Amino acid sequence: MGPGNKNKTRPRWRAECQEVDTTEIRALTEHSLNDLLTRREIETAASNRRQMIRWPFPGTVELWIPDERGERYALATSVNLSRHGMGVTCEEDLPVGMCLQIAFHEPEMSFHGRAVVRHSTPAEEGGFILGLQFVFQAA
Repeated sequence: MGPGNKNKTRPRWRAECQEVDTTEIRALTEHSLNDLLTRREIETAASNRRQMIRWPFPGTVELWIPDERGERYALATSVNLSRHGMGVTCEEDLPVGMCLQIAFHEPEMSFHGRAVVRHSTPAEEGGFILGLQFVFQAA
């Protein structure tokens, strides 16, 4: 397409992007998580063998991992979300029991809070699949 062409189309990636409403950044509480799931009209009845049903929630998760200098920043990708935690893929193998700060962003709102690593499993495609259990703040 030349500079004089008036029939320009937007790049495909722009049409697929969703804007995040950064005016609503909420503490990670049971109430705020339930609010997100209610806004999405997600059915909450568990009908499978898991204790807590999980919903696909792809997106970026920010991790602040404690280390000897305080903490370091890393990114993970969410795989699923439940009322008490989330599954993520990460390049790092984090130890079970580690408590870390997290943030994740959905179009409706963003969340920040704490989570504990409950399991870490090597992923076939590289990296690790981590199970994070939310540590809810008082409402």
